[in-house]
Amino acid sequence: MTACESGDAPTRRKGGPASTPSGSHAAAGFRQRDLMVTADCVLGGRFGAVEVTGSDPQTWKRLAQATFALPPSAVFSGTDSSPAMTPLIDLCRQHAGSQDTAYDSDRLEWVVPRVRALFDRDFTEMAVVLHGSGGDGTRVGVVDRQGRLTDLTGGEESLGNTPREENAVMAPDGSAVWFTYTTSEGKHRIGSRPVGGGHTLTDRGPATDTNLPLVLVGAPPRGLQADMVHVSPDGRRMAAWAHGVDQNLFDVPATSTALTAGTAEHARAVDHCSEAVGWTGPQTLLCADEDAHQFVTVGVGTGAAPGAALLPANDKENEGEVVSPDGRRFIFDSHRPDDPYDGFMGFYIGGTTPGTPPQKLTAEALSSQTLFLEWR
Repeated sequence: MTACESGDAPTRRKGGPASTPSGSHAAAGFRQRDLMVTADCVLGGRFGAVEVTGSDPQTWKRLAQATFALPPSAVFSGTDSSPAMTPLIDLCRQHAGSQDTAYDSDRLEWVVPRVRALFDRDFTEMAVVLHGSGGDGTRVGVVDRQGRLTDLTGGEESLGNTPREENAVMAPDGSAVWFTYTTSEGKHRIGSRPVGGGHTLTDRGPATDTNLPLVLVGAPPRGLQADMVHVSPDGRRMAAWAHGVDQNLFDVPATSTALTAGTAEHARAVDHCSEAVGWTGPQTLLCADEDAHQFVTVGVGTGAAPGAALLPANDKENEGEVVSPDGRRFIFDSHRPDDPYDGFMGFYIGGTTPGTPPQKLTAEALSSQTLFLEWR
């Protein structure tokens, strides 16, 4: 069955999380190569959790599992009037129009990079945005696999402050949570708080007051406020999107910053790349076309023409999620146009070589709400 055909949508799993290995053994499971990492948000009347699973992409055998209980103070649903800025809302949405994201697009090419940033490299911790204790403001924290919540900002409230900290993401090594915040003078900044010790705020650089998420790029990590960020294999360039910036290819910044027309370095446009799914090689991006029906590979050289269409002709809306480590395969979601939830038609593995027929994924562990975070 191809993306042009219909099929039964997987049903959402019921109940609480599966039993979860803990400690270094579980972390080691996520370090395996050729591992497909997926995430599900499981919500019940008295229970909420994020389940992250690492599976063999050939057999779908589960090789690693991590569960992060959602504390009552965590923000994981939004409102139409004032949605908080956290990618956890994207992950925990249940159907179209509910728990609206604060960001500009909920297409999966945009959602995957910002949700992946919630976790450290080996999925041992997850960053969360917390409601202010008095109903005002927001603060940041971290949840581990044992269900322990560490409130990194609570001491500020005890001093009478009302922090406004959002866009919480994890440092790759799990040592700190990074976020955007507003100072008492009304300035927008990027900051971090260490998970251990006194959780003292470190200012990292300028942010913007627009609704852009935060991701970490480079080593040592720098905070970047931008959307749909995909860093090239050599770590030097990135595809990204920001308000008021016409280009979509940039140098990775040397310091923490918000991506703007003023901060973008060596910016230029990659034609025929409406939505970037990821890099298939040092000089090539996998992109969705403007009509969201088709995928093509596009060289990032000036004036490069797109490759041939990678899917059979179809009238479905197809959204790309992750690219395989060798750049030869990718995962995409197919659904009826403008109906990503009730109109869900399945997940597929496509090939980045024209003429490779897409294969529908039938793994029982997948549901229509599953998000593919990484193919490592």
